[in-house]
Amino acid sequence: MKAKETIRLSTQEILECDVGNQGCTAGFANRVLMFGQNKGFVPEECIEPSEKVNECEVDHFENNECRLENFVFKVHDYCAAQGDENIKREIIKNGPVVSQMTVFNDFLAYGEGVYHKTPEAMKFTGQHIVKIVGWSKSMDGTTEWIIENTWGEDWGEKGYAKISGKGDTGIEGMVFGMLISHQTQAEIAEARNEPPPPASQASNPLGDLMQAGEDAKQNAGMFGGDDGEGDDSEEDSS
Repeated sequence: MKAKETIRLSTQEILECDVGNQGCTAGFANRVLMFGQNKGFVPEECIEPSEKVNECEVDHFENNECRLENFVFKVHDYCAAQGDENIKREIIKNGPVVSQMTVFNDFLAYGEGVYHKTPEAMKFTGQHIVKIVGWSKSMDGTTEWIIENTWGEDWGEKGYAKISGKGDTGIEGMVFGMLISHQTQAEIAEARNEPPPPASQASNPLGDLMQAGEDAKQNAGMFGGDDGEGDDSEEDSS
């Protein structure tokens, strides 16, 4: 794998095989992270998007070609954080975090600048997951979170937005930070001169965590604010 290469991980495998997580109708971010910790994620080209939901083949984890070759990225650890300073600390230490936010109908039409809910905006049921990649500060010192959305580059500022930490979105209410190995399980075994582990074996090569954190730190500042703080190291998770 090339250094700094961005790998898109398969969301389809989650929809098909994490059968207790409600598919496209709801779902929980921590359940997805638990899946990544127990089973790992495979690249998108291994299981491309389709309309299948909760239709995981019985022998999928034993017979999927990518899993047989240990082309799997494991979540080694994850944690929940709340509040301005704790979220910033997690981003600096380990890279981008995912946040559960309340969405209002005027957010669909966001184009640029800092998003604030308008008084007449209507709230959608449930919550929406976004990735916080950094922050800036407003003139009054309020944190403005820089987020990457999942609605494509035609939305917002090429898929990104700034959201005020103050307001009704609850973006600071609950975020998840995680450590995902920057190597596949097969590459880790090769570097250690070990035979690759069986595809069904859950392994936790903690020796790679420090390097993953360093990779995140090296990207700090790409989306930083006025004070130079922020980070955007990418290895997409589902």
